[in-house]
Amino acid sequence: MTDEHIVPYFLGGKHVLVKASCENCANITKKFEQDVARELWGDARNSYNAPSRRKKEKPTHISLSDPTGEGQIITVPYKEYPGGFVFYYMPQAGSFYDFPANVDLSHMWQLKVIADDERLKNFEQKHPKRTTIKFRHVPESFGRFIAKIGYCQALTLLSPEDFEPVCLPYIMGEEKNVSYIVGQNPDEDTPISDLGYKLSSLYHGTKFKGKIISEVRLLANNQTPTYHVVVGSVETEERVSNVLKKMGFFDQKP
Repeated sequence: MTDEHIVPYFLGGKHVLVKASCENCANITKKFEQDVARELWGDARNSYNAPSRRKKEKPTHISLSDPTGEGQIITVPYKEYPGGFVFYYMPQAGSFYDFPANVDLSHMWQLKVIADDERLKNFEQKHPKRTTIKFRHVPESFGRFIAKIGYCQALTLLSPEDFEPVCLPYIMGEEKNVSYIVGQNPDEDTPISDLGYKLSSLYHGTKFKGKIISEVRLLANNQTPTYHVVVGSVETEERVSNVLKKMGFFDQKP
């Protein structure tokens, strides 16, 4: 069994679930985490010198072509390049609308780049019209990435046997429509100074049955979205009571 970062190391994740994953599962999650780390956010991570287990292999410069096709390719240090983190903006999870599990909302996901405005301005002044961004569209990997963080967050409060893990088949790739369990909170979030990420879990339902929901916000010191993950379901009054107690609702009766 291997230890599992709740938020991946490449985003500065500090919290770890000890001996939480078998080797086969770790290889599965590693693949979609690398899709996000390298294909979606690779240049941005290099630009801001994000943590890496391969520090000696990290490139120090990036080559940028002229979008007009007229100028020459220029090579600039990553530390000057205003790398942008691409986030998916999306509706709430399909299960929030009581949609069938096969209704795919991922076609409604939109891309938005989160960048340092001051750094972008300085770069444009030095290299006019050369600010370009290159990434690969990886919506399924991103959704599984968020789902895995949400599941791990719930396990900081609950035991796996406390609930039915609705999200697991999606994380493992057995179910493909990740938009059914992953969505975005509708409220606009403001930056929180000096906070790399914000995680929480809550219960939604009655005293007899309900859902375990985790909220995930990454790069929270920027204006980034808060995602939610339908982690699992719980039934019977006894099990609901147990979940509420473990989640800190000590003074509330289910």
